[in-house]
Amino acid sequence: MNRMIPSMGLWWDGRSVREQRMLAAMGLLVAAVLVWLLVLRPACAWREAAAERRVEATAALARIETGLAGRAPVEAKAAMALADVEQAARTAAEAGGLAVTLSVDGEGGLAFDAPGATSAALFGWLAALKSEYGVETRAVTVVENADATLDVTGSLAG
Repeated sequence: MNRMIPSMGLWWDGRSVREQRMLAAMGLLVAAVLVWLLVLRPACAWREAAAERRVEATAALARIETGLAGRAPVEAKAAMALADVEQAARTAAEAGGLAVTLSVDGEGGLAFDAPGATSAALFGWLAALKSEYGVETRAVTVVENADATLDVTGSLAG
């Protein structure tokens, strides 16, 4: 490498001024083509792709807003009585094959205890309570056992 630089200098000095200008112009042209191919074209393609994704996202948002506008507003339901919450919890637990102990908690809700429950049965039960009966889960405490079951305590409200 050390010998190459002085020899290139000698080679350059051996060219006429006209040849040196032509070689410099050719070098600038090659550099401009490389900048175009390696920098500007990818940047323009990125901008076009981003604009397309924005149009798609705007169209999806419009479809979602149209779908939401077509839905009827949900009417507020009156709070369920504690006996109704308990009945709903027992019915959903039996349907889901979940062993649940229910009791009244101090805050006017229904406390539950589900020892040794599988995650599918537990969360299926909670989802069924929410979707089918409108029973909300106030609090849940989950402890995982060594045998991949869950000990769960919590409270429900109508």
